[in-house]
Amino acid sequence: MATAYLDPNLNHALAGGAKSRLSAGTATERAPGAPDRVLKVFHHFESNSEHSTWASNIRHGDATDVRGIIQKILDIHKVKCVSCFGLRLSHSQSGKVHWLHPDMGVSHVREKYEQSRSQEEWR
Repeated sequence: MATAYLDPNLNHALAGGAKSRLSAGTATERAPGAPDRVLKVFHHFESNSEHSTWASNIRHGDATDVRGIIQKILDIHKVKCVSCFGLRLSHSQSGKVHWLHPDMGVSHVREKYEQSRSQEEWR
């Protein structure tokens, strides 16, 4: 079984003049559709006798959906069964867990869950 956790704390603008959107909702100039954010994804893998955890930094743009993030992670590790994997967002203080729909956009996830809790509380 494998799960990955989104870390919204990591939100760096890319080098090369690309500028990121601010979380307050105001936007700065950047190329349309250009990847402008980095998402830190924590992986947890369990097998019969082995448990391992690691993290990846995944670049994404405004149009990236959860399925795209999963695909990027699995491409790195050369895994083919994409439909067997998912992403979940967990709230570090309350322990609440939200499994994210593959068609949900990453920007929608940020908007939906950062409204109710501060960005630093989600993992």
